[in-house]
Amino acid sequence: MQTYDVIVIGAGAAGSSTALAMAKRGKSVLLLEQFSVPHERGSSLGHSRIFRFAYDDTEYAKLAIQALPAWRAIEAESGQSLLHLFGGLDFGSVGNSSFERTAATMTAVGAKFERLDAAATMQKFPQWRIPAHWQSLYSPDAGIVMPSRAVEVMVALACKYGATLLEHCVVQNLSSNTVQTNLGSFQANQIVIAAGAWLPKLVPMLQAQLTVTLEGSLYFAPKNLAAFTPDQFPIFIDHHSLAYGFPVQGLPAVKIGLHQSGDTVDPDTRGLVVPERMIREAQTWLETYLPTEEWRLIQSRTCLYTNTPSHDFILDWHPENNTILLLSPCSGHGFKFASYIGEIAADKLLRQPNPFDLERFRLPNALHKGEAKLLSRAILAPTGSV
Repeated sequence: MQTYDVIVIGAGAAGSSTALAMAKRGKSVLLLEQFSVPHERGSSLGHSRIFRFAYDDTEYAKLAIQALPAWRAIEAESGQSLLHLFGGLDFGSVGNSSFERTAATMTAVGAKFERLDAAATMQKFPQWRIPAHWQSLYSPDAGIVMPSRAVEVMVALACKYGATLLEHCVVQNLSSNTVQTNLGSFQANQIVIAAGAWLPKLVPMLQAQLTVTLEGSLYFAPKNLAAFTPDQFPIFIDHHSLAYGFPVQGLPAVKIGLHQSGDTVDPDTRGLVVPERMIREAQTWLETYLPTEEWRLIQSRTCLYTNTPSHDFILDWHPENNTILLLSPCSGHGFKFASYIGEIAADKLLRQPNPFDLERFRLPNALHKGEAKLLSRAILAPTGSV
């Protein structure tokens, strides 16, 4: 039986990035995926994920700044365009805690941004109708990462450097150096579990702390499509309801999501239909703040969040085995960092220091329920009461 340097379980954003980083360093890598690359059952499918420096936390903002050149390096090596920067808007009322922290963080890390009042926001972007007491933070260093394409590219590059990919390979059991699957047993000096929503099943001791929820990506078509292209309409985040969205990308529609609004599900039995309540809430949000259009739903897709109590990532050794690395850049805000997460994981596997191998990613910290900053949402207030 061949022994690999590392077996990576899961070929989503984190797993594909780790496989690429380790293969580039000359290590033998086996990448296992229980479905195909990409697939609709997990968290890494679709046309768009938000990229932004606009965080309410300096460590995440600095990590996003680090991820930007890492994305550009992957693009240069692959010849594929994966990241498009055209600007982003954060909305919030004066005094809103996460909005104010985001402004302070942007200043602290030296990120470019404009703080605009409601009138200036609507003058710059006339599609919007926001309350007079709201403000916005406009960041030019924001835009879209293309998740499906990015995962495919990272896996392809990993294979170019010698990694082996096995699709439709379901893990049935694992130990410190052996992974048993439906396609046979494989051995490695180290194992990375980057299984997303299946992490609690592969590491049962985490089942009580990790929550898997079913979220929705909703595509609404406006009549005036030209007003919502990336050169006219930036990505956006509402710090009150935590609605977020994208300009026209991949489909002739605006995409909107409602962060952490989903119900708890089992990833093996979850449905593939977005609940009607999410669709209604998203449409209400669009009609409230972008009322000049008649929004028509043309597509809805599900996505899984794997949530830690702190909403931080997990990047730590298994509590009972320091040859098994647990990797979960999760809680619904991790994809933008995928280009660099693999580098952090590779340094950890090779026992090399990395400034972004953060204490908050250790299990005791990630599994501690601390203050929820930009990651606790409120139900959208009725029209006229914001």
